[in-house]
Amino acid sequence: MRVFVLLALLVPAVATAEPSYHRVSGVAAYDVLNIRSAPSASSQDIGDLAHDSRAVEVLGFDPSGNWARIALNERDGWVSTRFLDRDEVPRIDATSVPEGLICGGTEPFWALGLYGNTARYSHPEDGDTDFTFDSASVAEGRLGAPALVTLATDRNEVIEATLTGATCNDGMSDRSYGWSITMQLIAPGKRRFLEGCCHLPRD
Repeated sequence: MRVFVLLALLVPAVATAEPSYHRVSGVAAYDVLNIRSAPSASSQDIGDLAHDSRAVEVLGFDPSGNWARIALNERDGWVSTRFLDRDEVPRIDATSVPEGLICGGTEPFWALGLYGNTARYSHPEDGDTDFTFDSASVAEGRLGAPALVTLATDRNEVIEATLTGATCNDGMSDRSYGWSITMQLIAPGKRRFLEGCCHLPRD
């Protein structure tokens, strides 16, 4: 099956804030970095990051810049920026969209995973569809979010997705996501419009 992928970038209509990515540093191998319920060392400990965690998706900072907001399971948490360093994550071609981004929505539950050389769309009625590509191109224009990703198969199935670096909520939890997505699936006798949120799983 031959699949073509086109990555084109649009000029954003409004200012957006893409998440930044970090790795844990300065934490001993036998220790962990605490995740707090609020930007304070005296707030409740709600979880931990391993001493060597990578690709920690930071959604924002407190006014002091000493605390970074991250997502943890079904809620947001805070970690000290003293123990974070910038982490470079692979991007899809020349876009700002990270490889490995997982997008999805509810009612019904669907998902779109964007990987290095593959993509997978899953839907309870459509099943799973794998996309692969051996080349990609970026159209002339602004390099940044929002990014328009177009996937097409030799079975006349097309997915057009717009990914925007902006805080998103799935409506089912108190967790924030760093990316939002709107997409449509166009296939013979079928058209779906879907909206959801995306995140990059931590290493």
